[in-house]
Amino acid sequence: MSNFVEVCAEDDVPHLEGRRVVINGFYVGIFNTEEGFYAIGEVCPHMGGPLADGDVAATTVSCPLHARKIEMKTGEVENDDLSRVLTFPVKVEEGKILVDAEILDTQPEMEEEEDQEDQEEEHEEGEDDGGEEEAVA
Repeated sequence: MSNFVEVCAEDDVPHLEGRRVVINGFYVGIFNTEEGFYAIGEVCPHMGGPLADGDVAATTVSCPLHARKIEMKTGEVENDDLSRVLTFPVKVEEGKILVDAEILDTQPEMEEEEDQEDQEEEHEEGEDDGGEEEAVA
């Protein structure tokens, strides 16, 4: 199942440039390349550089901080052994860019699970002291 969301107009991203958008609280870079539009995680895995500000060539973008090259088709960092960035399916309809954000839809559930785990830990910590007050002599 896909979940395409409209992120911007086609004209908002000039040829061979990128723009940052926020989808479900995550930075996503939208890039207008020689082969069409691509969407990837917008933060460089090296040191958090803004990939949307990088130089676009063919289907790669170079991080403006330290020139790490990201292949937008795969999310692979070409000139480093770093982890990949997320890639997202993109389509253009009636001049609007839509990104499939299905992978990001699971995040709120994860946060709920983490919140529940935190509450359970707090509850267990409260049980550890047995609710006893310290005696003062």
